[in-house]
Amino acid sequence: FEWQFLDGDKLNIFLGRDEDNGKIYGIMGAVVYNSTPNPDVSGCTWQVVKSSNPMLGLDLSEYMYNQLHVRYCCAAGLSQKAVQINALLGAVITEMDHYYRLADRSDYRIARVVNKIIPEIEDTGYSLETVNTVEEMQEIISEESLAALIPGKDYGYIAKRYFGHPIYHYDIWKIVDDKGVSRSVLITRDELMQDSRVCEIIDHYGRPEDLGKITSALDRLMEEREYEFVDVYSFGIPVEIYEQGGFVRCGADSENIIPNYFHPFVQENITLKMVDPMLAGLRMFRGDGDQDRPC
Repeated sequence: FEWQFLDGDKLNIFLGRDEDNGKIYGIMGAVVYNSTPNPDVSGCTWQVVKSSNPMLGLDLSEYMYNQLHVRYCCAAGLSQKAVQINALLGAVITEMDHYYRLADRSDYRIARVVNKIIPEIEDTGYSLETVNTVEEMQEIISEESLAALIPGKDYGYIAKRYFGHPIYHYDIWKIVDDKGVSRSVLITRDELMQDSRVCEIIDHYGRPEDLGKITSALDRLMEEREYEFVDVYSFGIPVEIYEQGGFVRCGADSENIIPNYFHPFVQENITLKMVDPMLAGLRMFRGDGDQDRPC
């Protein structure tokens, strides 16, 4: 909780509390992406119970905006209640794209595979090499490049989020092209269930098209580490990049099941809903907001 929300000497959690009896009727948290005076954030942990204020949820959101001086806020993984509220307010509800690539195995225990689809792809010569420190990542992705993203981030956020997580271990990779040049960074995490494991793509920085050129490298990684599959949730990445790179789309009604929830394990296809930002250039991955978190 403190790792997620403690920000210097303040806590990015906002409460709706009755002044007379002190009872808490609502809560809203924020993941802050940079230390500028007008940061981009993801709202999360948004919940209210019945009170004398029927607009408490919206009041909390407005209070969070005013306290943090938010430039832009977007989050994925809306609950059904949040979907209904946002739809009533006129928002357009959309969802993150979910794509996966199976390893060529004889059996799957985490995934439920009815149709083993593994599209053939060409080896582009791209490879993945480990990034061990924030400084190594900065040599590939500059602070200015992070700030230019939507949402805009800084290396204070990156260092805390991926290099200093108190529970999860992340693999940070530089994507190296066929000429030995790196312009992108990929972040992945293992998820385990009994004696099986999968590779989740958590985040990506750099050229979106590189995501469609690393399939052979991912295939080698799946074979080396005995993954069942690699998958990715994203918004703002052209789906042609995944499909041309040999990934398969996963929807709620897809015949193959590619689980997203592991704590507890749920062998279902999960759709991560969000409000359509109607903003050109916004890119989000599973690592944004609070979707990729310990339970």
